[in-house]
Amino acid sequence: MVIKNGKIVEEALKSTKINLDDLSMLLRSKDIFSITEVDYAILESNGELSILKKQENQKTQNRLYMPIEIIIDGNLVYRNLKELNIDKTWIYKELKNQGINSIEEVLYGEIQEDGSLYIDKKS
Repeated sequence: MVIKNGKIVEEALKSTKINLDDLSMLLRSKDIFSITEVDYAILESNGELSILKKQENQKTQNRLYMPIEIIIDGNLVYRNLKELNIDKTWIYKELKNQGINSIEEVLYGEIQEDGSLYIDKKS
Protein backbone atom coordinates (compact mmCIF):
# COMPACT_ATOMS: atom_id res chain seq x y z
CA MET A 1 0.00 0.00 0.00
CA VAL A 2 1.66 3.24 -1.16
CA ILE A 3 -1.12 5.59 -0.03
CA LYS A 4 -3.13 4.84 3.11
CA ASN A 5 -5.91 7.11 4.41
CA GLY A 6 -4.78 9.77 1.93
CA LYS A 7 -1.18 9.78 3.20
CA ILE A 8 1.87 8.59 1.27
CA VAL A 9 3.50 5.59 2.95
CA GLU A 10 7.20 6.42 2.71
CA GLU A 11 8.37 2.96 3.76
CA ALA A 12 6.34 1.37 0.98
CA LEU A 13 7.88 3.68 -1.60
CA LYS A 14 11.37 2.82 -0.39
CA SER A 15 10.74 -0.93 -0.33
CA THR A 16 9.23 -0.92 -3.82
CA LYS A 17 11.92 1.47 -5.11
CA ILE A 18 9.28 3.86 -6.46
CA ASN A 19 10.02 7.57 -6.27
CA LEU A 20 7.46 10.35 -6.04
CA ASP A 21 7.70 11.15 -9.76
CA ASP A 22 6.87 7.52 -10.58
CA LEU A 23 3.95 7.58 -8.15
CA SER A 24 2.60 10.75 -9.77
CA MET A 25 2.92 9.16 -13.21
CA LEU A 26 1.09 6.02 -12.07
CA LEU A 27 -1.70 8.14 -10.59
CA ARG A 28 -2.02 10.19 -13.79
CA SER A 29 -2.28 6.97 -15.78
CA LYS A 30 -5.43 6.35 -13.72
CA ASP A 31 -6.75 9.89 -14.48
CA ILE A 32 -5.85 11.09 -10.99
CA PHE A 33 -4.00 14.38 -11.02
CA SER A 34 -3.88 15.01 -7.27
CA ILE A 35 -2.88 12.78 -4.39
CA THR A 36 -5.68 14.39 -2.38
CA GLU A 37 -8.17 12.49 -4.56
CA VAL A 38 -6.85 9.16 -3.23
CA ASP A 39 -7.89 7.38 -0.06
CA TYR A 40 -5.89 4.20 -0.76
CA ALA A 41 -3.45 3.18 -3.47
CA ILE A 42 -1.99 -0.30 -3.75
CA LEU A 43 0.93 -1.19 -5.97
CA GLU A 44 0.10 -4.57 -7.39
CA SER A 45 2.72 -7.25 -8.09
CA ASN A 46 2.36 -6.61 -11.84
CA GLY A 47 3.35 -2.94 -11.39
CA GLU A 48 -0.19 -1.59 -11.79
CA LEU A 49 -1.63 0.82 -9.26
CA SER A 50 -5.09 0.11 -7.82
CA ILE A 51 -6.89 3.18 -6.48
CA LEU A 52 -9.75 3.81 -4.08
CA LYS A 53 -10.74 7.46 -4.44
CA LYS A 54 -11.99 9.60 -1.59
CA GLN A 55 -15.75 10.00 -1.76
CA GLU A 56 -15.76 13.79 -1.49
CA ASN A 57 -13.61 13.95 -4.65
CA GLN A 58 -16.22 12.29 -6.81
CA LYS A 59 -17.67 15.70 -7.77
CA THR A 60 -16.67 18.12 -10.51
CA GLN A 61 -15.68 21.72 -9.93
CA ASN A 62 -14.12 24.65 -11.74
CA ARG A 63 -10.37 24.52 -11.46
CA LEU A 64 -7.81 27.29 -11.39
CA TYR A 65 -4.87 24.91 -11.80
CA MET A 66 -4.16 21.37 -12.80
CA PRO A 67 -2.82 19.83 -9.58
CA ILE A 68 0.96 19.64 -9.84
CA GLU A 69 3.78 18.78 -7.47
CA ILE A 70 5.92 21.65 -6.27
CA ILE A 71 7.79 19.95 -3.42
CA ILE A 72 9.32 16.50 -3.68
CA ASP A 73 11.25 15.04 -0.77
CA GLY A 74 12.04 18.41 0.78
CA ASN A 75 13.04 20.12 -2.48
CA LEU A 76 11.20 22.71 -4.54
CA VAL A 77 10.32 21.76 -8.12
CA TYR A 78 11.31 25.07 -9.70
CA ARG A 79 10.12 24.24 -13.22
CA ASN A 80 6.57 23.73 -11.91
CA LEU A 81 6.69 26.90 -9.80
CA LYS A 82 7.75 28.81 -12.90
CA GLU A 83 4.99 27.18 -14.97
CA LEU A 84 2.37 28.29 -12.42
CA ASN A 85 4.00 31.69 -11.89
CA ILE A 86 4.29 31.05 -8.14
CA ASP A 87 7.27 32.31 -6.16
CA LYS A 88 8.97 30.51 -3.30
CA THR A 89 8.03 33.29 -0.86
CA TRP A 90 4.38 32.26 -1.25
CA ILE A 91 5.33 28.62 -0.67
CA TYR A 92 7.22 29.42 2.55
CA LYS A 93 4.31 31.53 3.81
CA GLU A 94 1.87 28.69 3.14
CA LEU A 95 4.15 26.20 4.89
CA LYS A 96 4.33 28.51 7.92
CA ASN A 97 0.49 28.75 7.91
CA GLN A 98 0.39 24.95 8.11
CA GLY A 99 2.83 24.88 11.03
CA ILE A 100 5.82 23.77 8.96
CA ASN A 101 9.07 25.60 9.68
CA SER A 102 11.31 24.01 7.06
CA ILE A 103 10.75 22.72 3.55
CA GLU A 104 12.86 19.70 4.51
CA GLU A 105 9.91 18.54 6.67
CA VAL A 106 7.81 18.03 3.52
CA LEU A 107 7.72 14.73 1.66
CA TYR A 108 5.31 15.96 -1.02
CA GLY A 109 3.68 19.30 -1.77
CA GLU A 110 1.12 19.94 -4.45
CA ILE A 111 -0.80 22.95 -5.74
CA GLN A 112 -4.49 22.06 -5.77
CA GLU A 113 -7.11 22.91 -8.39
CA ASP A 114 -8.34 25.80 -6.22
CA GLY A 115 -4.83 27.23 -5.73
CA SER A 116 -4.35 25.91 -2.21
CA LEU A 117 -1.27 23.96 -1.10
CA TYR A 118 -1.55 20.31 -0.09
CA ILE A 119 1.29 19.06 2.12
CA ASP A 120 2.25 15.51 3.09
CA LYS A 121 4.87 15.74 5.85
CA LYS A 122 7.72 13.28 6.25
CA SER A 123 7.28 10.66 8.94
